Amino acid sequence: MNSLKLKTTINQKLSNLSPEQLNTVLKFIESIEPLEAKNKTQQKTVIEKMGGYPKFLLEGSGNLSDREVRKKIIADKIKEKHKKRHN
Repeated sequence: MNSLKLKTTINQKLSNLSPEQLNTVLKFIESIEPLEAKNKTQQKTVIEKMGGYPKFLLEGSGNLSDREVRKKIIADKIKEKHKKRHN
């Protein structure tokens, strides 16, 4: 069914509904509008809006959620800086 014919059929059906039924139809239409808009334009995540994941986070090794891993990484960075200063 083409769009114009579909709209005509819907309008004919709507003209026979009571005010309560029309209110129900309106609530239904309002409930599906955001889904349509969301499907048309997929919203970007915060990371995507900022240009993607920072490379230094992706290049890191180990589980940064683990405290011991973080302590070791920090200690290694400090040792590296110390070596550079004293060589």
